[in-house]
Amino acid sequence: MFRHGSLNTCGYKPICRGRSTKAARRGEVCVSWNLHFFIWWFFRWGVRYRARYVLAGGLEVVEDGVVEVDDAGRVVGVGRYTGGVAADLGAVVLMPMLTNAHVHVLDAVLMDRDDLYIDDLVGWPHGVKYHVVRQLVRRGRHISVLRRVAERMRMYGVGCAVVYAEYAARDVEEVFRQYGIEAVVFQEAHGDFPNYPNVQVASPLDHPPEYLRELRRRYRLLSTHVSETADCHEGGDLDLALRVMDADVLIHLVHLTPEEAAQIPPGKTVVVNPRANAYFVGRVAPVPHLLHLKPLLGTDNVFMNEPDPWAEMKFLHAYAAAAGWQLAERDILAMAALWPWEKLRCNPPIETGQPLRALAVAAPYAGDKIYKYLVKRVSHRDLIAVIKGDRVEAL
Repeated sequence: MFRHGSLNTCGYKPICRGRSTKAARRGEVCVSWNLHFFIWWFFRWGVRYRARYVLAGGLEVVEDGVVEVDDAGRVVGVGRYTGGVAADLGAVVLMPMLTNAHVHVLDAVLMDRDDLYIDDLVGWPHGVKYHVVRQLVRRGRHISVLRRVAERMRMYGVGCAVVYAEYAARDVEEVFRQYGIEAVVFQEAHGDFPNYPNVQVASPLDHPPEYLRELRRRYRLLSTHVSETADCHEGGDLDLALRVMDADVLIHLVHLTPEEAAQIPPGKTVVVNPRANAYFVGRVAPVPHLLHLKPLLGTDNVFMNEPDPWAEMKFLHAYAAAAGWQLAERDILAMAALWPWEKLRCNPPIETGQPLRALAVAAPYAGDKIYKYLVKRVSHRDLIAVIKGDRVEAL
Protein backbone atom coordinates (compact mmCIF):
# COMPACT_ATOMS: atom_id res chain seq x y z
CA MET A 1 0.00 0.00 0.00
CA PHE A 2 2.55 2.60 1.15
CA ARG A 3 6.16 2.51 0.11
CA HIS A 4 9.15 3.39 2.26
CA GLY A 5 10.09 7.01 1.72
CA SER A 6 6.49 7.97 1.08
CA LEU A 7 5.01 9.73 4.13
CA ASN A 8 5.18 10.63 7.80
CA THR A 9 2.59 10.21 10.54
CA CYS A 10 1.66 12.77 13.15
CA GLY A 11 3.86 12.98 16.19
CA TYR A 12 6.87 10.95 15.00
CA LYS A 13 10.28 12.06 13.81
CA PRO A 14 10.63 11.08 10.15
CA ILE A 15 13.60 9.15 8.82
CA CYS A 16 14.08 9.57 5.07
CA ARG A 17 15.80 6.89 3.07
CA GLY A 18 18.58 8.41 1.03
CA ARG A 19 17.85 11.91 2.38
CA SER A 20 18.97 13.88 5.39
CA THR A 21 16.66 14.82 8.22
CA LYS A 22 16.97 18.37 6.87
CA ALA A 23 14.80 17.17 3.99
CA ALA A 24 12.14 16.17 6.46
CA ARG A 25 12.27 19.55 8.20
CA ARG A 26 11.75 21.22 4.81
CA GLY A 27 8.47 19.37 4.59
CA GLU A 28 9.51 16.58 2.25
CA VAL A 29 7.29 13.54 2.40
CA CYS A 30 8.99 10.69 4.23
CA VAL A 31 8.23 7.75 6.48
CA SER A 32 9.40 6.53 9.85
CA TRP A 33 10.66 3.00 9.23
CA ASN A 34 9.38 1.62 12.52
CA LEU A 35 5.88 2.87 11.66
CA HIS A 36 5.66 1.43 8.16
CA PHE A 37 3.78 -1.69 9.21
CA PHE A 38 1.54 0.33 11.55
CA ILE A 39 0.59 2.69 8.71
CA TRP A 40 -0.25 -0.19 6.41
CA TRP A 41 -2.33 -1.95 9.07
CA PHE A 42 -4.21 1.13 10.27
CA PHE A 43 -5.04 2.49 6.82
CA ARG A 44 -5.70 -0.74 4.99
CA TRP A 45 -9.39 0.25 4.47
CA GLY A 46 -8.70 3.89 3.56
CA VAL A 47 -6.42 6.75 4.48
CA ARG A 48 -6.51 10.33 5.74
CA TYR A 49 -3.91 12.76 4.38
CA ARG A 50 -3.05 15.89 6.32
CA ALA A 51 -1.31 18.88 4.69
CA ARG A 52 -0.53 22.47 5.60
CA TYR A 53 -2.79 23.54 2.75
CA VAL A 54 -5.32 21.66 0.62
CA LEU A 55 -6.73 23.15 -2.59
CA ALA A 56 -10.20 21.64 -2.48
CA GLY A 57 -13.08 21.75 -4.95
CA GLY A 58 -12.73 24.91 -7.01
CA LEU A 59 -9.21 25.48 -5.60
CA GLU A 60 -10.47 26.81 -2.27
CA VAL A 61 -7.63 26.95 0.26
CA VAL A 62 -8.17 24.78 3.34
CA GLU A 63 -5.47 25.53 5.91
CA ASP A 64 -4.29 22.56 7.99
CA GLY A 65 -6.47 20.43 5.77
CA VAL A 66 -7.24 16.74 5.71
CA VAL A 67 -8.42 14.59 2.82
CA GLU A 68 -10.04 11.25 3.56
CA VAL A 69 -9.90 8.54 0.92
CA ASP A 70 -11.71 5.20 0.90
CA ASP A 71 -10.19 1.86 -0.07
CA ALA A 72 -11.23 2.44 -3.70
CA GLY A 73 -9.10 5.60 -3.83
CA ARG A 74 -12.04 8.03 -3.88
CA VAL A 75 -12.33 11.12 -1.73
CA VAL A 76 -14.97 10.75 0.98
CA GLY A 77 -14.24 13.95 2.89
CA VAL A 78 -12.25 17.21 2.78
CA GLY A 79 -11.93 19.75 5.58
CA ARG A 80 -9.79 21.16 8.38
CA TYR A 81 -7.87 18.73 10.54
CA THR A 82 -9.58 18.33 13.92
CA GLY A 83 -7.67 15.38 15.34
CA GLY A 84 -7.16 11.68 14.90
CA VAL A 85 -4.57 9.64 13.07
CA ALA A 86 -3.61 10.92 9.64
CA ALA A 87 -0.73 10.50 7.25
CA ASP A 88 0.96 13.88 7.72
CA LEU A 89 2.42 15.15 4.46
CA GLY A 90 4.00 18.09 6.27
CA ALA A 91 4.54 21.61 4.96
CA VAL A 92 3.01 21.03 1.55
CA VAL A 93 0.18 22.21 -0.65
CA LEU A 94 -1.97 19.26 -1.66
CA MET A 95 -3.49 20.20 -5.00
CA PRO A 96 -4.85 18.60 -8.19
CA MET A 97 -2.35 17.35 -10.74
CA LEU A 98 -1.63 19.62 -13.70
CA THR A 99 -2.89 19.36 -17.26
CA ASN A 100 -0.82 20.31 -20.27
CA ALA A 101 -3.71 21.14 -22.58
CA HIS A 102 -1.83 21.40 -25.88
CA VAL A 103 1.48 19.76 -26.61
CA HIS A 104 3.18 18.40 -29.73
CA VAL A 105 5.38 15.58 -28.43
CA LEU A 106 6.79 13.87 -31.51
CA ASP A 107 8.60 16.98 -32.73
CA ALA A 108 10.99 16.66 -29.78
CA VAL A 109 13.27 15.01 -32.32
CA LEU A 110 13.82 18.53 -33.73
CA MET A 111 14.98 19.89 -30.38
CA ASP A 112 15.68 23.65 -30.54
CA ARG A 113 15.45 23.86 -34.33
CA ASP A 114 13.42 27.04 -33.97
CA ASP A 115 15.54 29.14 -36.29
CA LEU A 116 13.16 29.13 -39.28
CA TYR A 117 9.92 30.96 -40.04
CA ILE A 118 6.97 29.32 -38.31
CA ASP A 119 5.34 28.03 -41.52
CA ASP A 120 8.63 26.58 -42.76
CA LEU A 121 9.02 24.76 -39.47
CA VAL A 122 5.56 23.46 -38.68
CA GLY A 123 3.24 24.41 -41.54
CA TRP A 124 1.25 21.59 -43.12
CA PRO A 125 2.09 19.78 -45.34
CA HIS A 126 5.61 20.91 -46.27
CA GLY A 127 7.03 22.09 -42.94
CA VAL A 128 10.29 20.52 -41.78
CA LYS A 129 8.47 18.95 -38.83
CA TYR A 130 6.27 16.78 -41.04
CA HIS A 131 9.15 15.38 -43.07
CA VAL A 132 11.26 14.54 -40.03
CA VAL A 133 8.49 13.11 -37.84
CA ARG A 134 7.01 11.05 -40.67
CA GLN A 135 10.39 9.39 -41.27
CA LEU A 136 10.87 8.85 -37.55
CA VAL A 137 7.57 7.00 -37.24
CA ARG A 138 8.10 5.06 -40.44
CA ARG A 139 11.36 3.69 -39.05
CA GLY A 140 9.82 2.90 -35.67
CA ARG A 141 12.17 5.22 -33.79
CA HIS A 142 9.50 7.42 -32.23
CA ILE A 143 8.83 5.29 -29.14
CA SER A 144 12.06 6.28 -27.41
CA VAL A 145 11.30 9.94 -28.11
CA LEU A 146 7.84 9.56 -26.58
CA ARG A 147 9.28 7.89 -23.50
CA ARG A 148 11.73 10.70 -22.86
CA VAL A 149 9.01 13.33 -23.17
CA ALA A 150 6.52 11.42 -21.00
CA GLU A 151 9.14 10.91 -18.29
CA ARG A 152 9.87 14.63 -18.16
CA MET A 153 6.21 15.57 -18.11
CA ARG A 154 5.60 13.25 -15.17
CA MET A 155 8.46 15.03 -13.39
CA TYR A 156 6.50 18.29 -13.79
CA GLY A 157 3.43 16.83 -12.08
CA VAL A 158 1.42 16.48 -15.28
CA GLY A 159 -1.41 14.00 -14.81
CA CYS A 160 -3.15 14.63 -18.12
CA ALA A 161 -1.86 15.79 -21.49
CA VAL A 162 -3.89 16.87 -24.50
CA VAL A 163 -1.57 15.77 -27.26
CA TYR A 164 -1.44 16.77 -30.90
CA ALA A 165 -0.11 13.69 -32.70
CA GLU A 166 0.99 14.32 -36.26
CA TYR A 167 1.23 10.52 -36.55
CA ALA A 168 0.99 7.40 -34.35
CA ALA A 169 -1.73 8.56 -31.95
CA ARG A 170 -2.20 5.14 -30.37
CA ASP A 171 1.51 4.85 -29.62
CA VAL A 172 1.38 8.24 -27.90
CA GLU A 173 -1.58 7.13 -25.80
CA GLU A 174 0.07 3.86 -24.77
CA VAL A 175 3.47 5.31 -23.87
CA PHE A 176 1.96 8.07 -21.77
CA ARG A 177 -0.21 5.52 -19.96
CA GLN A 178 2.94 3.61 -19.03
CA TYR A 179 4.18 6.75 -17.25
CA GLY A 180 0.93 7.31 -15.38
CA ILE A 181 -0.24 10.19 -17.58
CA GLU A 182 -3.72 10.21 -19.06
CA ALA A 183 -3.45 11.29 -22.67
CA VAL A 184 -6.29 12.87 -24.63
CA VAL A 185 -4.78 12.44 -28.08
CA PHE A 186 -5.84 14.07 -31.34
CA GLN A 187 -4.60 12.36 -34.50
CA GLU A 188 -3.85 14.88 -37.21
CA ALA A 189 -5.89 14.41 -40.37
CA HIS A 190 -3.95 15.05 -43.57
CA GLY A 191 -6.87 15.17 -45.98
CA ASP A 192 -7.74 11.59 -45.03
CA PHE A 193 -9.92 9.97 -42.37
CA PRO A 194 -7.74 8.47 -39.60
CA ASN A 195 -8.86 5.42 -37.67
CA TYR A 196 -8.96 7.23 -34.33
CA PRO A 197 -11.82 8.85 -32.39
CA ASN A 198 -10.32 12.35 -32.00
CA VAL A 199 -8.96 14.30 -34.96
CA GLN A 200 -7.21 17.61 -35.44
CA VAL A 201 -6.28 19.67 -38.49
CA ALA A 202 -3.45 22.18 -38.44
CA SER A 203 -5.75 24.89 -39.80
CA PRO A 204 -9.27 24.85 -41.24
CA LEU A 205 -7.87 26.99 -44.06
CA ASP A 206 -5.88 23.98 -45.28
CA HIS A 207 -8.95 21.99 -46.37
CA PRO A 208 -12.18 22.46 -48.34
CA PRO A 209 -15.37 23.03 -46.35
CA GLU A 210 -16.84 19.70 -47.47
CA TYR A 211 -13.94 17.85 -45.87
CA LEU A 212 -14.31 19.78 -42.61
CA ARG A 213 -18.02 18.94 -42.46
CA GLU A 214 -17.27 15.27 -43.05
CA LEU A 215 -14.77 15.29 -40.20
CA ARG A 216 -17.48 16.66 -37.93
CA ARG A 217 -19.85 13.92 -39.01
CA ARG A 218 -17.35 11.11 -38.44
CA TYR A 219 -15.42 11.95 -35.28
CA ARG A 220 -16.10 12.33 -31.58
CA LEU A 221 -13.84 15.33 -30.91
CA LEU A 222 -12.34 17.83 -33.34
CA SER A 223 -9.57 20.33 -32.69
CA THR A 224 -7.74 22.94 -34.72
CA HIS A 225 -5.34 25.87 -34.47
CA VAL A 226 -7.09 29.22 -34.83
CA SER A 227 -5.65 32.68 -35.55
CA GLU A 228 -2.11 31.84 -34.49
CA THR A 229 -0.81 34.18 -37.18
CA ALA A 230 -2.21 37.38 -38.64
CA ASP A 231 -2.55 35.71 -42.06
CA CYS A 232 -4.72 32.91 -40.67
CA HIS A 233 -6.87 35.39 -38.79
CA GLU A 234 -7.38 37.53 -41.89
CA GLY A 235 -8.23 34.37 -43.83
CA GLY A 236 -11.26 33.77 -41.64
CA ASP A 237 -10.11 30.62 -39.84
CA LEU A 238 -12.26 31.30 -36.77
CA ASP A 239 -15.45 31.37 -38.83
CA LEU A 240 -14.51 28.09 -40.53
CA ALA A 241 -13.62 26.47 -37.21
CA LEU A 242 -16.93 27.47 -35.61
CA ARG A 243 -19.50 27.41 -38.39
CA VAL A 244 -18.20 24.78 -40.80
CA MET A 245 -15.97 22.43 -38.83
CA ASP A 246 -17.77 23.01 -35.51
CA ALA A 247 -14.50 22.21 -33.70
CA ASP A 248 -14.64 21.26 -30.03
CA VAL A 249 -11.16 22.56 -29.13
CA LEU A 250 -9.69 25.83 -30.41
CA ILE A 251 -5.94 26.41 -30.00
CA HIS A 252 -3.97 29.69 -29.82
CA LEU A 253 -6.50 32.49 -30.64
CA VAL A 254 -3.65 35.01 -30.60
CA HIS A 255 -5.14 37.58 -32.98
CA LEU A 256 -8.76 37.47 -31.87
CA THR A 257 -10.57 40.73 -31.18
CA PRO A 258 -12.72 41.11 -28.06
CA GLU A 259 -15.81 40.93 -30.28
CA GLU A 260 -14.67 37.65 -31.84
CA ALA A 261 -13.83 36.17 -28.45
CA ALA A 262 -17.34 37.01 -27.27
CA GLN A 263 -18.83 35.06 -30.20
CA ILE A 264 -17.25 31.74 -29.18
CA PRO A 265 -19.91 29.48 -27.63
CA PRO A 266 -19.31 28.68 -23.94
CA GLY A 267 -19.29 24.95 -24.63
CA LYS A 268 -16.08 25.20 -26.66
CA THR A 269 -12.67 24.49 -25.15
CA VAL A 270 -10.02 27.13 -25.83
CA VAL A 271 -6.31 26.69 -25.15
CA VAL A 272 -3.61 29.36 -25.04
CA ASN A 273 0.14 28.83 -25.36
CA PRO A 274 1.82 32.01 -24.11
CA ARG A 275 5.52 31.13 -24.43
CA ALA A 276 5.23 29.67 -27.93
CA ASN A 277 3.11 32.53 -29.23
CA ALA A 278 5.32 35.22 -27.72
CA TYR A 279 8.36 33.60 -29.31
CA PHE A 280 6.95 32.86 -32.75
CA VAL A 281 4.50 35.70 -33.38
CA GLY A 282 5.44 38.31 -30.77
CA ARG A 283 2.18 38.40 -28.86
CA VAL A 284 -0.04 36.34 -26.56
CA ALA A 285 -3.72 35.48 -26.83
CA PRO A 286 -5.97 38.06 -25.11
CA VAL A 287 -6.57 35.94 -22.03
CA PRO A 288 -8.73 38.50 -20.16
CA HIS A 289 -11.22 38.43 -23.06
CA LEU A 290 -11.31 34.62 -22.93
CA LEU A 291 -11.90 34.15 -19.21
CA HIS A 292 -15.64 33.61 -19.71
CA LEU A 293 -14.66 30.46 -21.65
CA LYS A 294 -12.37 29.18 -18.88
CA PRO A 295 -9.26 28.86 -21.09
CA LEU A 296 -6.72 26.09 -20.62
CA LEU A 297 -2.93 26.31 -20.73
CA GLY A 298 -0.62 24.43 -23.09
CA THR A 299 3.10 24.42 -23.82
CA ASP A 300 2.86 23.69 -27.58
CA ASN A 301 5.86 22.23 -29.44
CA VAL A 302 8.35 20.25 -27.38
CA PHE A 303 11.10 21.03 -29.90
CA MET A 304 10.83 24.65 -28.79
CA ASN A 305 9.45 24.68 -25.22
CA GLU A 306 10.00 22.39 -22.28
CA PRO A 307 6.56 20.79 -21.62
CA ASP A 308 6.43 22.35 -18.16
CA PRO A 309 3.13 23.96 -17.06
CA TRP A 310 4.86 25.67 -14.11
CA ALA A 311 7.08 27.59 -16.54
CA GLU A 312 4.02 28.44 -18.63
CA MET A 313 2.20 29.84 -15.59
CA LYS A 314 5.22 31.91 -14.57
CA PHE A 315 5.51 33.38 -18.05
CA LEU A 316 1.82 34.22 -18.28
CA HIS A 317 1.92 35.81 -14.83
CA ALA A 318 4.82 38.07 -15.85
CA TYR A 319 3.34 38.86 -19.26
CA ALA A 320 0.01 39.79 -17.71
CA ALA A 321 1.72 42.21 -15.34
CA ALA A 322 3.69 43.80 -18.18
CA ALA A 323 0.56 44.10 -20.33
CA GLY A 324 -1.47 45.64 -17.53
CA TRP A 325 -3.95 42.77 -17.48
CA GLN A 326 -5.95 42.26 -14.31
CA LEU A 327 -5.37 38.51 -14.33
CA ALA A 328 -5.71 36.83 -10.94
CA GLU A 329 -3.21 34.18 -9.88
CA ARG A 330 -6.10 31.88 -9.00
CA ASP A 331 -7.34 32.07 -12.60
CA ILE A 332 -3.88 31.30 -13.97
CA LEU A 333 -3.66 28.27 -11.70
CA ALA A 334 -7.17 27.19 -12.69
CA MET A 335 -6.08 27.12 -16.34
CA ALA A 336 -3.77 24.21 -15.52
CA ALA A 337 -5.33 22.66 -12.41
CA LEU A 338 -9.13 23.08 -12.46
CA TRP A 339 -10.70 24.13 -15.73
CA PRO A 340 -9.26 21.12 -17.67
CA TRP A 341 -11.59 18.96 -15.58
CA GLU A 342 -14.60 21.12 -16.37
CA LYS A 343 -13.82 21.19 -20.09
CA LEU A 344 -12.20 17.85 -20.91
CA ARG A 345 -12.50 15.75 -17.74
CA CYS A 346 -8.72 15.90 -17.24
CA ASN A 347 -7.51 15.51 -13.63
CA PRO A 348 -10.36 15.62 -11.10
CA PRO A 349 -10.53 18.24 -8.36
CA ILE A 350 -10.02 17.24 -4.74
CA GLU A 351 -13.64 16.84 -3.74
CA THR A 352 -15.98 14.19 -2.42
CA GLY A 353 -16.76 11.43 -4.87
CA GLN A 354 -13.75 11.97 -7.13
CA PRO A 355 -10.67 9.73 -7.33
CA LEU A 356 -7.72 11.34 -5.59
CA ARG A 357 -5.02 12.32 -8.09
CA ALA A 358 -3.02 15.00 -6.35
CA LEU A 359 0.36 16.70 -6.10
CA ALA A 360 2.18 17.37 -2.85
CA VAL A 361 4.08 20.63 -3.43
CA ALA A 362 6.60 21.85 -0.86
CA ALA A 363 5.47 25.12 0.72
CA PRO A 364 8.22 26.23 3.12
CA TYR A 365 7.30 29.93 2.94
CA ALA A 366 4.03 30.23 1.06
CA GLY A 367 2.51 32.57 3.67
CA ASP A 368 -1.10 33.51 3.00
CA LYS A 369 -0.66 34.08 -0.76
CA ILE A 370 -0.93 30.47 -1.84
CA TYR A 371 -1.98 31.11 -5.43
CA LYS A 372 0.81 33.61 -6.04
CA TYR A 373 3.34 31.25 -4.49
CA LEU A 374 2.26 28.39 -6.76
CA VAL A 375 2.06 30.46 -9.94
CA LYS A 376 5.11 32.65 -9.45
CA ARG A 377 7.66 30.59 -7.51
CA VAL A 378 7.12 26.84 -7.76
CA SER A 379 9.22 24.70 -10.08
CA HIS A 380 9.47 20.94 -10.49
CA ARG A 381 12.13 20.93 -7.75
CA ASP A 382 9.35 21.71 -5.26
CA LEU A 383 7.23 18.70 -6.22
CA ILE A 384 7.44 16.08 -3.49
CA ALA A 385 5.05 13.34 -4.54
CA VAL A 386 2.11 12.27 -6.66
CA ILE A 387 -0.73 10.84 -4.59
CA LYS A 388 -3.19 8.50 -6.28
CA GLY A 389 -5.73 7.10 -3.86
CA ASP A 390 -3.77 5.20 -1.22
CA ARG A 391 -0.49 5.31 -3.18
CA VAL A 392 2.18 7.93 -2.60
CA GLU A 393 4.76 8.07 -5.41
CA ALA A 394 7.86 10.15 -4.73
CA LEU A 395 9.01 12.50 -7.48
